[in-house]
Amino acid sequence: MADEKKGGVATEAPGQQVPPYPGAPPYPQGAYGQAPPPYQVQPTTFVFPNTAGQQPAYVQHVAPGQVDHSGPVPNDHLKFAIITTICCFWPTGILAILKAVETRELIAHGDIARANESSRKARMFSILALCIGLFLFFGIIVYGTIMVILNQVARH
Repeated sequence: MADEKKGGVATEAPGQQVPPYPGAPPYPQGAYGQAPPPYQVQPTTFVFPNTAGQQPAYVQHVAPGQVDHSGPVPNDHLKFAIITTICCFWPTGILAILKAVETRELIAHGDIARANESSRKARMFSILALCIGLFLFFGIIVYGTIMVILNQVARH
């Protein structure tokens, strides 16, 4: 009864030791002489969305019992950066996308101070791409209009 088969698995009676696999050395009991290292609490970041339309709150658990509450999470401006890259001026828009992604990574690592700086640069590069794109768009329209007028004047 000590070695019955249940569902294809051999079961042992309580108190009997299971023999090791063939060729495997026996498991040493307490041979290492050391206790396992104490459990280390890793910093954990929680982002709580705010339903009032404001930025979500940011809370980081730094050590057991300590909480670092640094206020709102900065906006990464990724959507704005993508739109200005596609529609306006892509060289500056790519820089804006890179800074927006960097902002997200810094927020994930809990570095809010650097995330704020990166967010500011992402917004700046997006606005710059928008301004350059609008300048080029209206510049081409003005140039085309002037060329059409000059061609009409030259024909008369």
